[in-house]
Amino acid sequence: MTRNNEGGATAQDDARPSVEHLARYQRSYRMTTDRPERFYRLWQEAMAHALLLEQQPERSYPQHGDLTGLQLAEGARATARFFAFMLAEAPARETEHFEAKIMVYEAMVFDEDEFRRSRTPWMVEAAMQQDAHELGINLTKVPVTPGTESSTTTQRAGSAPIRSAA
Repeated sequence: MTRNNEGGATAQDDARPSVEHLARYQRSYRMTTDRPERFYRLWQEAMAHALLLEQQPERSYPQHGDLTGLQLAEGARATARFFAFMLAEAPARETEHFEAKIMVYEAMVFDEDEFRRSRTPWMVEAAMQQDAHELGINLTKVPVTPGTESSTTTQRAGSAPIRSAA
């Protein structure tokens, strides 16, 4: 930061954002104000790719740095976690957005290894709980074994319970 307070130029702040910074912030703003279903779709896509890649864990991909299917699957899961976080980050103002958060959370909860990989399931759950509070929805966890119906029941104040679709 340079200053010239003796009748010369006004203060110049070298920390001001560059054109590149502003372009990045523009992209981020557009991405976070985008339709939440986009993040849900991208999460689904990355998770599907992870599951497919995990089916051939030892397969080598020479065109991708000789990474194995398992390594690329972990990359796909990391990408899925990013989109889950982006979905969770914005407050749900519509039921569809809220339901997408529930579905992502439930998919992550049924994958026990996900809790060892990251804290994303807890962040999605926290966002989901806050959204439920703000939307006037009571969430109740119901113990369910994998492969059965949803583990989360929602209920608007004064209405009958609604099971979320997983």
